[in-house]
Amino acid sequence: MNEIFAQCVPYNALLRGRIGGNPPLTIEQSVPKEYKFYATLIHPEKNDTMMSILIHGDFDTLIDNNIYPSVAIQVIEHAYSEEGTNGDSCLFQLGKYSISEYVDKQIGDFLFLKAGGLPRLIQSSKFYYEQLEKDGYTFFLQIEEEGYLELSEYVFAYGSLYLYKHSSTGRIIPGFWQFS
Repeated sequence: MNEIFAQCVPYNALLRGRIGGNPPLTIEQSVPKEYKFYATLIHPEKNDTMMSILIHGDFDTLIDNNIYPSVAIQVIEHAYSEEGTNGDSCLFQLGKYSISEYVDKQIGDFLFLKAGGLPRLIQSSKFYYEQLEKDGYTFFLQIEEEGYLELSEYVFAYGSLYLYKHSSTGRIIPGFWQFS
């Protein structure tokens, strides 16, 4: 897949991708009690599929489980769905913003979402991705908190989340997250 980019923009109900708010209606009943809704975005390779990302609500658990195969983050693929009403799964400190449509070039000074190509790592140690590659996964997508609009709190400590895709099954998983 060629590199594509998206930006964090003010909330617009006409855009399908979103960071923050309540989980999509179609998955809100399947969010584990200890997890919170982070984002839902259009699958970069399947325009009719969404990917929702859930993160563990306890930061200590999240930081202790930040690298494959033990990542306290879940990725769920599903059909597009309106935002649900389950406020128990909301990260209130995150606010609610939209994710722009994908474009071929990064817009602006700060990276928010990049799919394809090579990851832009905060910490370049092979430790983070070596086991993923051994198990048949390749970099798929990253979301960087430097590209957020004015948010009150950074859930990844001003870091970045890296998703990986299995080369034979196509399954998307959280590979790791890093912080600065």
